[in-house]
Amino acid sequence: MDIRRMAIPTPFGEGHVNVYLLPRRPVTLIDTGIPGPRSLQSIQRGLAEAGLELADVEQVVLTHIHGDHAGGLSAILAEHDLPVYVHEFARPWMEGGDEEAARMEAFQETFTQRCGAPRMQRRGGMRPPPAARVRYVRDGDRLEAGGRVWEVVHVPGHSRVDICLWDRETGEAVVGDHLLPEISSNAFVEPPLPDETERPRPLILYRASMARTRALPWTTLYPGHGTPFANHRALVDRRLEEHDERCEQILGVLEGGATTVWEVSRALFPWLEGPQVFLGLSEVQGHLDLLEERGQVRVEPGDVWRYRPARA
Repeated sequence: MDIRRMAIPTPFGEGHVNVYLLPRRPVTLIDTGIPGPRSLQSIQRGLAEAGLELADVEQVVLTHIHGDHAGGLSAILAEHDLPVYVHEFARPWMEGGDEEAARMEAFQETFTQRCGAPRMQRRGGMRPPPAARVRYVRDGDRLEAGGRVWEVVHVPGHSRVDICLWDRETGEAVVGDHLLPEISSNAFVEPPLPDETERPRPLILYRASMARTRALPWTTLYPGHGTPFANHRALVDRRLEEHDERCEQILGVLEGGATTVWEVSRALFPWLEGPQVFLGLSEVQGHLDLLEERGQVRVEPGDVWRYRPARA
């Protein structure tokens, strides 16, 4: 096998996260699992099953920099120095240090306030590994990995830095959290890049990315969670329909009297607590962005954003 899936246990609701080993040269790991020794141990076992050890790995590719996919990178680099490939939009996080971390935390706090939500425990942030030999990639780049040439496909939405790797010869694609067979990826609200002034609208970006990848002749997809699957076009269609259904649900909540992102989130996801509340706020904000773009809601700006259904 020239693509090996290693399912790494996590404490999160999705259960396992996938790390992929491409054992042919250049030997490559795609994603790294969660922080701490557990991911590293699981990866070392997977390498041993392929007749390899960590010193044989020649590079790491990160599909994105969420903690369950990039969190294990520091432990790997502590054992073995090697280049790391990630989308160029990750540069501020990789190189910005404490200043960038403070900027991201300040954005999260301001966003939470604008949602009308109470102050909450911060989700926290994974810090970049020290002295990583980072290679930045962009859409359309070619990357040699595991005896093949892969095309980088930038798919912003779940995060701004999400990428897929596509082998044009076989149609296979490693897709991270862009498309998941069993769960729907959240489009996380993120701060603008340092040279931007407006917050990106993640669900709108995500839908555009899905429309783009739907048109690609992919065969087998290797996701960040769950098992490999095919027929990605049907999955994209289902996810887009789910977005429309959620929009109608949110309109109903607004017509019932809710006006803030927080109020809508509590109506839809009353069980979310602690840092997970941010997931609900992101989910609601993304769909409100979509409804606003469609002219179905209007927003009253201020210290707290208030949304009204346009059809009211």
